[in-house]
Amino acid sequence: MSAPSTEVYEPFDISLYEQNEVLSNSEQAILSNRLYRSDWPYLQSKIPGLVNPLIDLVESSGVSQALAVASISAILWQVSKTGIPYWRWSETQWLTLLNTRAGSRPYLATVAYHLGGFNKPQRIAKFRQPAIYASFIFGRQIFEAEQARLGQTLKALGYAARNLEQTLSSVLGALMLENGDPRLETFTEELLMRGQAHRSDGIARSVGMVSHGLAALGILTKPLRMRGYVSWREKSIEGIDPVWVQWCRRWRDTSTLRPSTRESNYSFILRTGIWLAREQPWVSSPTDWSMSTCAAFIAAVDRMTVGEWALESSQHTKLKGLGLPIAPNSKRHFLHAIRRFFIDCELWGWGRLKFSPRHHLATPLTVAFNSAINPRVIDDSSWLKLIWASLNLERKDLLSEIHYPLAMVQAVAVVWTHTGLRSNEIMRLALGCARAQSSDVVHEDGTTVPAGSLCYLDIPASKTFKAFVKPVAAVVKERIDTWLRERPANQAPLLDERTGEKVSYLFQYRGKRMGKGVINTTIIPTLCAKAGVPMDDSRGRITSHRGRASVVTALASVPQGMSLIELMQWSGHSSPSSTLHYIRIRPTKLAASFVKADQMSHMISVLIDHDVIARHSEEPYTFYDLGDSYCSNPFWSSCPHRMACAGCDFNLPKASARAQALESKASIGHYLEAVPLTADERAIVEGDLEKLDSLIQKLDNVPTLDGRTPSEIESRKTTE
Repeated sequence: MSAPSTEVYEPFDISLYEQNEVLSNSEQAILSNRLYRSDWPYLQSKIPGLVNPLIDLVESSGVSQALAVASISAILWQVSKTGIPYWRWSETQWLTLLNTRAGSRPYLATVAYHLGGFNKPQRIAKFRQPAIYASFIFGRQIFEAEQARLGQTLKALGYAARNLEQTLSSVLGALMLENGDPRLETFTEELLMRGQAHRSDGIARSVGMVSHGLAALGILTKPLRMRGYVSWREKSIEGIDPVWVQWCRRWRDTSTLRPSTRESNYSFILRTGIWLAREQPWVSSPTDWSMSTCAAFIAAVDRMTVGEWALESSQHTKLKGLGLPIAPNSKRHFLHAIRRFFIDCELWGWGRLKFSPRHHLATPLTVAFNSAINPRVIDDSSWLKLIWASLNLERKDLLSEIHYPLAMVQAVAVVWTHTGLRSNEIMRLALGCARAQSSDVVHEDGTTVPAGSLCYLDIPASKTFKAFVKPVAAVVKERIDTWLRERPANQAPLLDERTGEKVSYLFQYRGKRMGKGVINTTIIPTLCAKAGVPMDDSRGRITSHRGRASVVTALASVPQGMSLIELMQWSGHSSPSSTLHYIRIRPTKLAASFVKADQMSHMISVLIDHDVIARHSEEPYTFYDLGDSYCSNPFWSSCPHRMACAGCDFNLPKASARAQALESKASIGHYLEAVPLTADERAIVEGDLEKLDSLIQKLDNVPTLDGRTPSEIESRKTTE
């Protein structure tokens, strides 16, 4: 907290001056003479009551002597014309004088402010440069002192001096005029909210900047939002039944969901009102819904297109894929929101429903299946390059001038590529979240992890897990420590919407937390450019959450990787089923396994006679099914003629009585045997007839298992 200003502010005290309600005859006579109106010594001796307050304001405001003479003459001329002292003028009379070109407009506004009760100089037609007006009205010394104090605080927070010179004096002057007091200690949150209202986004951001400085000074408990709004934009209700709107607003005012979720669901249920008004106008409240209404609604959502049922307040929004069917995830969110609405209405006792929301508004199986969690792992070649880029990021690699320091960008990049955190978790990391591994860690198998090999990261509570600690690479702490040496001090803690606690965030700069889109819009494009990889890979756009999926999947895929339970805890999942989505076998690994299993093998049917085995007989008991015959030799798999049987003595035609008797025996068991194939044999299996002819010719003089060659067997058949 900074010390208050050393400059003492003393408001102009009008009570020190005599204020007559009417002019005397002598005052009227003197003011009617143009020469007297510029002769200050004469006026001070003859009509001090009218002139002394004006001259005293000249000294306090700092206006130049030439402009002061012209301004006082203009005021006294108006007094002479109207016959009314200036402290009795109406607002209209002051505006008439202020909107002329006479004298110094800021000085005239100062007189009107202190002596005429006109405390809204912003209403002047050509009101410009509020800093000058504030400096004249409250005094240059106090204005410059407060501006310097706030500017020094904002510089310590990381704001550039050039930007402060352009914006701070103007917005500070406007706030002082709005407040009626230039002292920063008198500024309130309500004052700054009024300063943001009905202003452009640029001015609203500047007011937010001032609030960060006031929070750092300890004047405000927390800074304001940086945009030109203080609450969610009110959504339009055109085309919706007023009764349905009342139910929707009542739910929004009662729900305990987080603000962003509550507003999102509110939008969904309002849009449902548009469908009701068009398709079922007789339904205006939750108690009017029937099972048939639910069925019609589910069918409508299932066929919904992008931009359909849009509220008037969002018509200007540019929608991607306008007119195309909405995504399965959008359907699921829509149905979840309306289901939650009905459940809450009944749970809070607002009415009795005619259906079961969980059953009759359940998400269809096809929609649920298509909208399931589907983490898209970044291609290995691209991901490894992005990791390298995060470790070697330099200033020359930045794609544009951004207001975040290089050390902060480097730290965010390494945290993204090495910790497997969601973007929201990265944004909400607190100061002191990284702790060094101070001692050796001995694993159950006896291996030791030396001290300093890794660090421990405190992860804030997320949507699925309470706050926990996870081990990560030591380089994460190295980059974080580098950033902490540059991180501006004295930044006010900010409110964490999820936990309701005040937190000094790790990635907090200029008094505000890192933006939501920084990783996707700044960090990832920078790393892709550094690594020389495109922003899209085989599975689409590279995003923050895809990086998380890549980290988690890598830990599960490496040899001796983490177990499912270990990976669940490291990832911050509340259920192993969520982790399973991240550890699916990669297509490349699956392909390698398939090739390995199918590389040179062929399955063949085998008949085994268990009676022969039981009798310990020397009769054949193994019969390989060759299609139109059986081979009774147990070493058929090593026979060179197996792919083109020559019909030796081991061959048993299926048409023979012996084969038919064999197939009818109850003791016969049917099995499959994997037989490794040569390259030529695999080509034959795949239908290469030329290979088959070549193999037959090659084996023509090779003996079969009974010692005869195929040519000898063929000649014997001819003789017989």
